[in-house]
Amino acid sequence: MFSKKTAVAAAALLAAFAAQAQSQVSIYGNLDVSFGRFEEPSLLGDDDAVTAVESGSLRQSFIGFKGQEDLGGGLKAFFVLESGINVDTGSQDGNFWGRTSVVGLTGDFGTVALGNARNLVFLANDAFNPFRADSAMFSTSSFGFTNGPISTINAALAVAGTDISLSGLGSNWQNSITYTSPNLSGFTIAVQARLSENDDIDNGYAVALNYAAGPLALNATYEDAPITATSIALGTESADNKSWLLNASYDLGAAKLFAQYGQRDFEGFDDKYKFFQLGTSIPVSNSGSVLLSYSQGKLDDAKLQDLSLAYEHSISKRTSAYVGVNSTNIDGFEDERGTSFAVGVRHAF
Repeated sequence: MFSKKTAVAAAALLAAFAAQAQSQVSIYGNLDVSFGRFEEPSLLGDDDAVTAVESGSLRQSFIGFKGQEDLGGGLKAFFVLESGINVDTGSQDGNFWGRTSVVGLTGDFGTVALGNARNLVFLANDAFNPFRADSAMFSTSSFGFTNGPISTINAALAVAGTDISLSGLGSNWQNSITYTSPNLSGFTIAVQARLSENDDIDNGYAVALNYAAGPLALNATYEDAPITATSIALGTESADNKSWLLNASYDLGAAKLFAQYGQRDFEGFDDKYKFFQLGTSIPVSNSGSVLLSYSQGKLDDAKLQDLSLAYEHSISKRTSAYVGVNSTNIDGFEDERGTSFAVGVRHAF
């Protein structure tokens, strides 16, 4: 009787280990909170500075869940769910799973993911900027996000007295399908499609070519992703937006260098939005690094300039403290400048 019970227990234990090996789920995330004086420029003149406790100044705060299941034959199913968090208020940052919500398959053929995914332009900005692309205060990746060309254009339209507003250059593509190839001698290709599911708005497409070997990383991204123009007279219409972005980084050991250059061609504008960013990450000790980045985006008579400088010190493997300053300037129409300063702590888990 004892041996029979022992055999049953052993079989159950082996089954549990086998199930764990086939299906793995992990919880991870980042909590970033800071105190400082924050000032954002605006063509509308509402750029008053505020002393505040803020979330995500250096890295966006979020919680994530990811898992995979071994389907056999080298094929695996996976999922990723990530939700932004405002640590200062305890509220969610955007849609509940607005950061990422995808399900997919991966194998020798590469990876296919469906759902709400980071778009390829965001991923390129995130990889080739010392402050990453999701930094609320320090990010100088103004090529495709809320604090970039769209906000500058909308402010200029408001100053001109129109009720037209543009949207659609966010960090994510909803209703998307993304394919990423296997790594071939350092090269990978990613192709992405965004289905608008709206007859009045065109679908979006993007492709990225990546190379990484040793200290060198290169990326070229092309995107054909219409933006949305909204007004009382026009309603909601699709406007063409074609863009390309070139990125490079090189790790010298004593410093890691970053460079970006890109252009966006918006329908209805004579000139193209031209963007560049230069940055560096300099380790000054075993636990501390200086981050520096400057970017400029120009469209017609409006110019957006960003300069960020910060120091991040690792207290432990998962916890760091930081201090930094950002200066943002908008030239054209009426010059506006905003300068922000913050000191914060970040914990990754």
